[in-house]
Amino acid sequence: MFELSIFNTAQIFDQIFAFACIYLLTSLSAKIRFYGFVIGSLGFIPGSYLLTVTELWWLLAATPIWIYINYRGLVNNWREFRST
Repeated sequence: MFELSIFNTAQIFDQIFAFACIYLLTSLSAKIRFYGFVIGSLGFIPGSYLLTVTELWWLLAATPIWIYINYRGLVNNWREFRST
């Protein structure tokens, strides 16, 4: 039976953010891809909670790499958006 707990709520929000992020990141428009990166950044919050609770905290060691990739994508999208 489904029970509403903080863990299940975090899972639901994580999946919603991930779906919206991927959907927006596949756009041809740089502006819409920018919004995808913003939503992906927000989705990192429930994802971090889930990794900590399930004792997969060692995966958080990849956080600096993830932040760097998002930063590069953000800057590239902003430059592309400004040039149009």
